[in-house]
Amino acid sequence: MAKPPIRLVTSRDLKSQVREHDGVMSSLAGGDCASSVLVAPRRTEPRSCGCWWWMPSYALVRYVIFHHLCHPQTNIGMLSSRGSVQSYYTANDWRERIITADPSWFTVPMGTGVCTQLLTHFPYPAGWLKTIAYIFWIADICIFAFFMTLGLLRVMMYPQVAKNVVDDFSQTSYLGAVAVAFETIILGIVNFYSDHQAAMYVAEVMYWIAAAMSLFVAFGGVFFMYRRQKQHCFSDVNGAWFLTFIPLIVDSTVGGAISPYLAYKNSVTLLVTSFLMWSLGVGMSLVILSLYFWRLMSCQLPPREAIISTFVPVGPFGMGAYSIQQMAVGLASQIRKHRFTLERPPQPPNDPATMATIAEGIHWAGIIVALLQLGIASFLLVEACFSVYAKVPKTFNVGFWSFVFPCGVYSNAWNAMSQDIRNNGMRGWAAFCSVATIALWLFCALLSFYKGVWQGKLFFAPGLQGWVEHKELERRDGNENDKDANLRGVPTGIDTGNATQRHPQPDGSYKQERTLTNRDKV
Repeated sequence: MAKPPIRLVTSRDLKSQVREHDGVMSSLAGGDCASSVLVAPRRTEPRSCGCWWWMPSYALVRYVIFHHLCHPQTNIGMLSSRGSVQSYYTANDWRERIITADPSWFTVPMGTGVCTQLLTHFPYPAGWLKTIAYIFWIADICIFAFFMTLGLLRVMMYPQVAKNVVDDFSQTSYLGAVAVAFETIILGIVNFYSDHQAAMYVAEVMYWIAAAMSLFVAFGGVFFMYRRQKQHCFSDVNGAWFLTFIPLIVDSTVGGAISPYLAYKNSVTLLVTSFLMWSLGVGMSLVILSLYFWRLMSCQLPPREAIISTFVPVGPFGMGAYSIQQMAVGLASQIRKHRFTLERPPQPPNDPATMATIAEGIHWAGIIVALLQLGIASFLLVEACFSVYAKVPKTFNVGFWSFVFPCGVYSNAWNAMSQDIRNNGMRGWAAFCSVATIALWLFCALLSFYKGVWQGKLFFAPGLQGWVEHKELERRDGNENDKDANLRGVPTGIDTGNATQRHPQPDGSYKQERTLTNRDKV
């Protein structure tokens, strides 16, 4: 039986099928038959089993054509602010993504990296969990590299927008997310390649790079508050301020994890540095915590769009509990192995039993301090849940990623505690918290993909930085024909007589309004 001929359908035929999208189709086809689509014919004979994939593939192609090339509300970035498809091919949509690639997006690799730790140290270990953890770690590296590339392009292409980050302490604090995301990658190296000495040396070098980044965020962020930023009031205090000192605590965890695999002098140096960073990070977090409590009592809860930030204070204390356990184990191991005491040389010979007793005491001291911090973290976690229940966010934004990392490090601390104390109740609680954190990560990942990739909506950072990003896009879209008013490197588009002006909405979408063009003015 001869196959029926393939029917050639032009854009005019497509317009007759989707009449509600005539305006968009005219801009796609230009009103002529320049664009054509091959449409498979309808066949009447039964299909063989070898072509089982044909119908779903054909349906998927038709769905993409009609819903994303022809539908202005659900396109995947195809239509730009000018209402024509040309600017998509000139990467205008990606330039808008670069403008909004602020440091808050690094909370995504932060959350992905902490999921790697949860699966690696799950209280009920399994081989397949470690495989999934490795996949999470690779995803963490890729996401970090992607956002780092966007961030560097943002600094080079739009320096004015990037400069405004240091003018708002809430956004300056989000620079700590960059350091934390980098540190989670180092922890992955320790988890998966601890049997390779070369990998441990690489991790040691990365540790010092992360330490420099953490110190810059901590000292530089506070200095920018004194020197560059406006006068602060209590209403400005929010959970993001804790991100300034969280990198110090995470880096101390990295030092405690690497130290058992290094030479004696290198190990002691890392442990001393890690204890110093842990004390600074936890101490300053306690200072900010007192300010944060007074802000809640005097100015009430944060606005609904930023209510998720109430989970961030859980981070430094959950991470601090996990870190002190890691460093206590590392210090106890070095004392037991090298029989180190505080007496001046020549030191008397110490028997292994004495060294083991000292090491056990240090280990228990770390557990006690960790329990104190877990108590604070548990209180803050419950208060954050009550706050979100009182002000449920109406729309999804990038701030939702801020509660994945705090919940993850809280779960990780309980994982370590359950392994040290060997308590089944703690193991069950740690497993529940770990599974809940993975579920939160999946929730944020699916919504981020749906709104950011599938719908093509821009995600703006909350607060001053988001306002600046809105203004930059409005300035670029406000005057189509003035090249000087556009951001450097962004094409001005083609005057098709159908120009539109976009007004950003709270959910990241745009409302398009008809504007006058040169043809209208003539």
